[in-house]
Amino acid sequence: MEIFELRYFLGVARDENLHRASEKLHVSPAALSKAVARLEEELSVSLFSREGRNIRLTDHGRLFQKRAAEIVQLEEAARLELAGHEGTIQIVIAGPEILLSEMGMAHVQDLKSQFPKSKFEFHSVSDEEALGQVSRGEAHLAIVTADIPDQLGLTAKTVSETHFQTVVGAGHPLYAAAKAKRVVPIEKVLEHPFVSPNHPLLGKVGLKQSLDGWRDDQFPRRVDFLTSSLKLLEEFVVQGRAIAYLPDYYASKIGVEVLKVTGCPYSCSQKVRLVAKNPKDRHWLSHWFSAKGRSGISSP
Repeated sequence: MEIFELRYFLGVARDENLHRASEKLHVSPAALSKAVARLEEELSVSLFSREGRNIRLTDHGRLFQKRAAEIVQLEEAARLELAGHEGTIQIVIAGPEILLSEMGMAHVQDLKSQFPKSKFEFHSVSDEEALGQVSRGEAHLAIVTADIPDQLGLTAKTVSETHFQTVVGAGHPLYAAAKAKRVVPIEKVLEHPFVSPNHPLLGKVGLKQSLDGWRDDQFPRRVDFLTSSLKLLEEFVVQGRAIAYLPDYYASKIGVEVLKVTGCPYSCSQKVRLVAKNPKDRHWLSHWFSAKGRSGISSP
């Protein structure tokens, strides 16, 4: 079996869809299908079951997915150890889009300075899926706000802590008050519509909090706009069409004003964690990862 075949298989296994994998890998579906067929012939097992137009990993396929990821990462690590910082490696980073776009870029710049020939692939997924991808060897790193389950055997470092803020854009009726740093009662804030995500775009929040961290059980809002798009959420608040409750690092990035709200004792905060699997076993990753973060959290 060839390394490129393992990469093709892993791409198909991740999506369980030839066409989506084809778009991400920039390889024709026919080439992916042939690579999978060659692996199945060599291994004498079925890696996928065909269900009409859909494909699903078999039990053999799931086992091989883990082994293939380990082989690919070992090949990359060996190449870097032999070639030093001039070696080529494709580094995969997984996590929610908002974390990848903000903190992922800083990590890319840092890694690129140490490994100039490195290439990067980003998987925009939920916290849980990002952790799963690192655990299965499909991603080298994850950036998440979720707690790390001990059973995954991952190593995590807290790299920052964020706090959510109630924000408005220019043109909103409360923009002048926000700009002047005037205190606004929560009752006044709740008179206006909000925009909120309809899935965890902003990372993991508390059990009693809505998907954007707001306590709707205590202070019900008019959520007129729900979206699965981070960009669309941003446009609604920047254009002054709705209020949003956003992490401080993101609010400062998009040029909105923070409302100083009184009468609401609740708040949302997140610890942002950088996660890897056995970083000490990967020469290229060990030193870089150990230098990250303010404090270490290690799972056995």
